[in-house]
Amino acid sequence: MKKKLLATMVFLGMGLRVLPAHAAETEACQTVRIGDVGWSDATVTNGITMNLLTGLGYKTRETMVTLAVAYLSLENHQLDIFMSDWEPSGASYVDPYLKRGKVERITKNLTGAHYTLAVPDYVAAQGLKDFKDIAGWAAKLNSTIYGIESGNDGNKIILDMIKANDFGLGKFHLNESSEQGMLSQVSRAIPAQKPIVFLAWEPHPMNMNFHLTYLTGGEKQFGSSAEVNTVVSRGYVEKCPNVGHLLKQLTFTISAENEMMKTISESRTKPAQVTKDWMKAHPEAVEKWLDGVTTVDGKPGLAAVKTYLDQ
Repeated sequence: MKKKLLATMVFLGMGLRVLPAHAAETEACQTVRIGDVGWSDATVTNGITMNLLTGLGYKTRETMVTLAVAYLSLENHQLDIFMSDWEPSGASYVDPYLKRGKVERITKNLTGAHYTLAVPDYVAAQGLKDFKDIAGWAAKLNSTIYGIESGNDGNKIILDMIKANDFGLGKFHLNESSEQGMLSQVSRAIPAQKPIVFLAWEPHPMNMNFHLTYLTGGEKQFGSSAEVNTVVSRGYVEKCPNVGHLLKQLTFTISAENEMMKTISESRTKPAQVTKDWMKAHPEAVEKWLDGVTTVDGKPGLAAVKTYLDQ
């Protein structure tokens, strides 16, 4: 009898130890707050993330923020997740928070990216291929480099180069507008074969829409290549382990992001539907992302998301 009782207790004990891995998330974790800086790649990565979370039974709340406000909001626990930590260009924004332990970088969600200055191929063919070549084209460029929104990390790097007269750019001007504003300038320049230098990055549809050349020589300022990281508020993974497990597995490819961004830019389909359609067409990616992930109430996650994608 004692042996049977002991065996029963051991069995129950084993059951109790297993349960937490499949336990429902606490109420505080059931709404996931995500920061959005309005970049095209963020539209895709956030769209994938929110579709997965919705399929798992979570509620999501996306908030438009500037880069600086994104990290401040993570520190103040007003946001949970930010998936657009581009490095090394964004180091000046996130590093102070990382050093103080106010936010946590939990995974690289994209590697092999580009983030630097570029020109149309016809300009490169005429000799503007390197950062050191830009100053010699001052008259043709109207001493102007085109950037995106004010306060952006890439703009800051360009302004620092101008201030320090790096590459002889001291008399240049940075035209700050927005991603779409900058791209409209490029779209107007290319048919007229006009020279233009602008901030460019990959993944982005511009790499398929334009024949462009990324300039060499700016590795000290922009880095030799770029990566994108997922950053969360301090303690979030421990507090919400199921979402944390998903985020650590949620990585993307340049080709996939380019494909989805191009579809979004060329169609009237909403980003949420474009990313949902892509997931349905690529079940192998979904299976990888959801390995070991459960629904918000502790049930198998993959089956729930497949049902959601079929709706």
